[in-house]
Amino acid sequence: MYFWWMIIGFQVVWFACAWGISHQYPLLPLLLSLVYLNTFMSKQSDKKAAYLFLGKFLILGFIVDSLMGALGLMTFMSSYPQPLEWVQPWWLSFIWLCFAASAKSSFSWLEKRRLIAVILGVIAGPIAYLSGQKFGVFMDIKPLGFILLGIFWGAIMWLLIKQLPSLPNHLQYKNE
Repeated sequence: MYFWWMIIGFQVVWFACAWGISHQYPLLPLLLSLVYLNTFMSKQSDKKAAYLFLGKFLILGFIVDSLMGALGLMTFMSSYPQPLEWVQPWWLSFIWLCFAASAKSSFSWLEKRRLIAVILGVIAGPIAYLSGQKFGVFMDIKPLGFILLGIFWGAIMWLLIKQLPSLPNHLQYKNE
């Protein structure tokens, strides 16, 4: 049951962030993200390793999204005042945290298929941002931005899949 919660739950969190922010319901993504992350952490046998793993992807996501914003390739629906409107919004931080939490359940089948993981990242990464743009949480994403997102997400998936074989020693789920 936990396996499916992690896969489906991430999609629910993503949708809650996109829909909730675009419709002025900021508590929806906050609450669902916290429930999702709490469930993830409650199943971790090594909480320190889990927090470190989540932290790596939180920082990576902050760098990628804020860099895209700083370069003017992506404009967020942001509550930050100028000149900080290019900084990754808080709700995107939750998406990155929940994405990392879902990694073992969602992507373990790709452990020995790194090329497929990279291709999926190149394609699905920009599509996720395009979907966010359709919801209105990204005001604008330039064509070069989509190209860079594809490159970033291909690299992110390669890094993620590279780390998956070591995760069972650090992120073993309890009662599974």
